[in-house]
Amino acid sequence: MIHDENTNNKLLVLFILEKLEMPVNEDLLLQMCSIDNGWIPYLYCKQVLNEIIQSGLAAKIDSQGGRPPLISLTSDGRVCLAHFYNDIPLSRQEEVTEFIKKQRMNYRKKQEFVADSFRNSDGSYTVTLKILEIAQTIMDIKLIVPTRAIAIAITNAWPDKAAETYRMIYEQLIES
Repeated sequence: MIHDENTNNKLLVLFILEKLEMPVNEDLLLQMCSIDNGWIPYLYCKQVLNEIIQSGLAAKIDSQGGRPPLISLTSDGRVCLAHFYNDIPLSRQEEVTEFIKKQRMNYRKKQEFVADSFRNSDGSYTVTLKILEIAQTIMDIKLIVPTRAIAIAITNAWPDKAAETYRMIYEQLIES
């Protein structure tokens, strides 16, 4: 069955949400669809997201701590996708599936392992490291470091070290 471009874009976004198997914030979804791959032009993608949310095929899940809401596929979205699954070209399905398989953890890290730093009045820097889940912050650490270079090094290393750091601290505190 042939659909207009808008319908094809909606199906593609639903397919991406299904393959991600996790809620994702709008910025990361737009980055994936428009910037990283060029599957859907940015403004069209933004419009498509709003339309599938308004129609109930996807939902925004409020996050805590000032984080942007996450977008998740609803049961109606899954049913809709199941009806039109074969209308998504197999080559596009394979491309999306392969991309998500390779990049899922990177997107998850960007979304769940958050690091930031700012300069203090005494010239030192405060580094804030967080591990976030949908409804809560699992870990929130603040470090005071003497230089900007150290602050940058810590914030850059956090996405790759967050899970290991959490495990180590948890084991030290709980299993001591």
